[in-house]
Parts: sequence; structure tokens; C-alpha cells
Amino acid sequence: MIVDDRRRRQLGEAFSEASDIAQARDYDAVRPRYPQQVVRTLLEPLTPQAAGSSRVVELGAGTGILTRSLLAHGAEVRAVEPSAPMVEVMAERSAEALNDGRLRISRTSAESTEISSGWADLVVAAQSWHWFDPEAVQPELVRILRAGGFAAVIANHLDTSVPWVHRLTRIMRAGDVRRPGWRPDFGRSFGEVTTQEHSWERRVTPEEIHRLSRTLSSWLTADEQERARRRANLEWYLSDHLGRASGENVVLPYTTMVYAARLRQRGAGS
Repeated sequence: MIVDDRRRRQLGEAFSEASDIAQARDYDAVRPRYPQQVVRTLLEPLTPQAAGSSRVVELGAGTGILTRSLLAHGAEVRAVEPSAPMVEVMAERSAEALNDGRLRISRTSAESTEISSGWADLVVAAQSWHWFDPEAVQPELVRILRAGGFAAVIANHLDTSVPWVHRLTRIMRAGDVRRPGWRPDFGRSFGEVTTQEHSWERRVTPEEIHRLSRTLSSWLTADEQERARRRANLEWYLSDHLGRASGENVVLPYTTMVYAARLRQRGAGS
């Protein structure tokens, strides 16, 4: 999803106003997870030692969907998330890691994390890069990464090469649809951005698809009339057009994209 500065501010304000603890828990329950191979891909090249020694800063960590996978693979994580309801759910779901110090949460922005300079082996944004101001976040990436560390962006996309899924994303107004050729701009201090693609499937019910649609930023910024129209269209599409019964398993195909680049030596590329 392409978001200009003005639209980014509007979306951020609407999300902050609309989001509450119930919505944050719903977000955590229905948003897709990240394939374990993706997490291993992120952590394996970071250090000569085991991936468990990796220090990871996660920007826009939300409720901690990726955070929990990083922790499960042994990483030490600093999660950056400005939304209080999201942070509350993250803390609930990762209480043990908080207590033993493997996880620390900062209620700050990606553009000003307050994390120590050079602390991170990896800085990653999962499903959140479009919320950031690139010009402001680029120097923050450079500041908090160690020399030779990596910046990465992960994005889950519904596979719109499947015709019925393409129509579903249009009805849901899902903005997180893959754009071929797109790359995050990490700035001139980073080397070439590499791209990896992982295809997988997820089984959900029609009810869960409805819940998923209500976690999208396009839903949070819509008025009640637009929401009612979208609910009706989605109900017609899933029930009448596709013939999906309540509680039936629906296979949703996904593509997870991983974009990564290594930080050059200090002062190089500037």
C-alpha cells in the first residue's frame, strides 16, 4: 500500500482513535502469522554465532505476531510500537519473555526509537513499513544497527494471482497487495535490497475472513455507511457467490515477501 505523508497521518490518527483493547486482541487473533522459514531466513545470516545470540529491533511490532516467532527462535528483541492497546496485547502474550529480559517494549515511533546506537544485528518491520516516514526512519536504521547489520521488511500478501482471491481483496479493500517490482527504500547507507518470496496457505472460516476485513486500515477509516456496504458485499461474495457455508474451511493462498539489505561500513555510500 502506498501512503503519502498526509494520508499516513490521517490513517495513524484514525487508528489511534479507533483502536481499543478488544480490537487489538481481534487483530492478534485473525491476522496471518509468518512462515517459520521466513524467521529462520532473517536470523541465520546475522552473526557467526548461533541465531539465538541475535539482537533484533522490530519496528511497528503491533501485538507481537512476529515478535513471538523471533523470541521462539532465540532472538533478543526490542519491540517498538506506539499504540497502547497493541502494546498491552503484546505484553499479555509475551509475559515470560518480558519478565526474563529477552523482550523489551518501547512505546515510541519507528522514527525515534530511543534504542541505544549500534545495538541491533537486525531491524525488521513486519506489515508496518507503509506507516513510516522514510526520510526520518532511514537515519534511525543506520543509528541503531551495528556495522554490517541488516534492515528487513516482511509483508504477507493474499495471492491475487488466484482470480477469486483477487476479487476478495477488492471487496475487502485490502491495501496490502503485492506490487511487483516494489522495494523498500532503506537509504544510501545500505547495499542492494535482496528479495525472497515464500508461498503458503492458510485455512480460515468465512467468519474469520469477516473479522480479518475489520482489522484493515481501510475499515478503520471508513464511516458506518461504507462499513455496512462492505459487510453486505463480503457476505454476498462468500455465501451467495462462492457458496461458502458458516464454519467451513476456506483455503487462502498467501505470499510472504522478505526484503533485506546490509548496512555498509560507516560513512560508505553517503
